[in-house]
Amino acid sequence: MDTASRYWQLVRLTSSGQCQVQALPQVQAWFQATIASAPEADWSQMIFLTWAAGGPEADLAQLSLRCFISHQIQQVCLGLAQRFGRDYGFAATDLFYLVLDDDGRLDATSPPFSLEILATYDPAKAALSTWASRRTSHHPALNQALLEKGLYRASDWAILNDTQPGQLQRILRQYHLCSEYEVTQATTLLGRYHQVYQRARIAQRVSGKGGRCQTPTAEQLRAINPDLPPKDVLAQLRQLAAQLRQYRVHVRGGPAPVYHSDGLDWETVATTQTSQPPDPGDDQDEFLQAYRQALVKELDGAIAAVIQANVDRLRGRKPPQDRAYVQGLHLFHCRGLPMGKFAADIGLTSQVQVNRLLNLKRLRSEVRHRLLPNIYETVRRQAVAYVSADRLQAIDQTLETLLAETVDSLLAEAAAEAQQPKGRTAKSLFSQQLCITIHSFMPGAES
Repeated sequence: MDTASRYWQLVRLTSSGQCQVQALPQVQAWFQATIASAPEADWSQMIFLTWAAGGPEADLAQLSLRCFISHQIQQVCLGLAQRFGRDYGFAATDLFYLVLDDDGRLDATSPPFSLEILATYDPAKAALSTWASRRTSHHPALNQALLEKGLYRASDWAILNDTQPGQLQRILRQYHLCSEYEVTQATTLLGRYHQVYQRARIAQRVSGKGGRCQTPTAEQLRAINPDLPPKDVLAQLRQLAAQLRQYRVHVRGGPAPVYHSDGLDWETVATTQTSQPPDPGDDQDEFLQAYRQALVKELDGAIAAVIQANVDRLRGRKPPQDRAYVQGLHLFHCRGLPMGKFAADIGLTSQVQVNRLLNLKRLRSEVRHRLLPNIYETVRRQAVAYVSADRLQAIDQTLETLLAETVDSLLAEAAAEAQQPKGRTAKSLFSQQLCITIHSFMPGAES
């Protein structure tokens, strides 16, 4: 198929789920009369400007652009099937119906995905082909379908970058049932990897070189573990990433690990697809890692500030109740004891008195009040490295809403946990951070 025909031939699905190329004669006639004689490199831009101007030719321009986008969507699906289909058991036809929904009508009640791509396209930032491929590749339904096949598309190095030692230990103990020796070895390996590899990544970004995480160099592998040959260290890191990948697929609803015929090389897969746009997954993972670290840090600060304020207030009572307050929080959240069980231990006579003293609902509310503005400012500063200032300004309200929802969800989880009558452990992030923070208010106490 020649390049020009992509601007008047629409790729659509038949009722049997097969791709069918449908020529749109009116679009072809318009394209050949007004566009075809211009330099090929400018076609998408010219047609987009015609559509954006909203003149009498706007509908034809829109259909022409939707034809072009439909080919990009098809190519992304074919590319994914070619790269991963054999190992994960799917074909392009399993993906088409998720993203290829344009029937070429201008009056469709439900806008097709191609029009959504067009509506969000900014010609100043990327070529239309790049934007269409990127949006298709990261379509939520397509991502979920691939996850259900067991495919989690992130490089080994992005996964390792985004994993904290505590997470690793929990995953290895609870999901992979590793021994303490294996957990310790893996934690040390991840820590050394972070020290060496992430330091290089930061330096790379400071120098203006971003992009996909590359396989660690031999020099980096020797720095990570000078006692082993680099190839052995590389194998250990890949094995660790594979375990984490299995867990991520599991928690996102994917199946058990599938058999890979020849050990899929994620970096090779990524770099050999030069026709595809850069995968933003690494940047997303880096941003998410920074965001999670910021959330934990700001949550820790908010909890400490609220407890300190309550301690100061309760210290002024007669008799002072600050020590009882701190002990009560510790026994309830960190030891999982019912309030009635430890009332006497902190000098009170009943569960009602403990409940009134701790006032957990107010504690969570005050933490929310302090946490939200701080995490918003922190995340917004971090986001500047990943999106333009204009884009950031445009999504300010969305960011604020999303963060509020995240914090509310975090506190709701803590509230639900606090309602458990027995067998309660500090599983929520709020309780875990409180149990870390509370020790600064009770020097000398055992953990």
